[in-house]
Amino acid sequence: MPQPAITSTTQDFLDIFDITNNMVFMKDGSAAAIMLVSAMNFSLLAEEEQDAVIYAYAALLNSLNFQVQINIQSKTKDATAYLDLLKTQEDEASSSEKRKRIGRYREFVGQLIQERNVLDKKFYVVVPAAALELGIVPPQSLLPGTANFDINTVEKSTLLEKAAGVLGPRIDHLVGQFNRIGLFARPLTTQEIIQNFYSNYNPEAVEGQQITDSSDYTTPIVQASMFNASMQNRQQTIAQFTKQLAATGVEMPTTVPDVTVEPTQPTVSEEVAPAAEQVIPPEMAQFAQESTATETAPTEQPTQSPTQYSLPPVAEIK
Repeated sequence: MPQPAITSTTQDFLDIFDITNNMVFMKDGSAAAIMLVSAMNFSLLAEEEQDAVIYAYAALLNSLNFQVQINIQSKTKDATAYLDLLKTQEDEASSSEKRKRIGRYREFVGQLIQERNVLDKKFYVVVPAAALELGIVPPQSLLPGTANFDINTVEKSTLLEKAAGVLGPRIDHLVGQFNRIGLFARPLTTQEIIQNFYSNYNPEAVEGQQITDSSDYTTPIVQASMFNASMQNRQQTIAQFTKQLAATGVEMPTTVPDVTVEPTQPTVSEEVAPAAEQVIPPEMAQFAQESTATETAPTEQPTQSPTQYSLPPVAEIK
């Protein structure tokens, strides 16, 4: 009995609906932008400078009229891009001496990362916007007992416009406040957001991998059941074809040999002829025998006028 096809995908267990235009859209209708913020060594600052940073950070928190989330991630340093850059500089070196020095330095960096656990710490600020703030759901949807919101009912252009109108001023405000502290902040691009989520969900497989540009994707969802469904349909087709052959008395071979297809006109062999005769309807058997005799006649005989055959009407096969 064939196994049922697996129709569930990873996307069914994630809250993310789409990542586009430097924003993350959730299935509940909310949207969010992610900002990357630089860091500073607070302990090395003078006492007056530390007080100034504290007061500036307090002013930032007091100026917020929306929610923010601070996320700190510590990951193993991935120096693949830096090593590739050194390799390019080594190949483009103008002299052999420079090429040797860059090569030795590249080997040193590679061995250092392999021998020691080099960590990279980054600071992110998530700026969310609820579906009610975007204006895509009515206030009555918050009441218990109402139907769940389906984000597919909202046009994508409308969703992008409303999210940009709400999140844009919030990002500009945070950038200005972080500049007062002495920190550089910028929103992440779509490609950086995808890379970040991929590395969080696949921490062991992400090392040394570079995600393809999102503009090259042809579909936003990976259908996990596509291969299983095609294999199941193929098995059903083979089973039906085997039953039809068994009804006509032709045995189905258990193994299929490797056949090399040549670009020539196929001919009916002597081994297949008995099976072909069983499949051909009785009213067409005489015509098939005469046609086979004409095809197998030697080509050295003088050409004769073509024989006119009186073809019987073709029966309708149901």
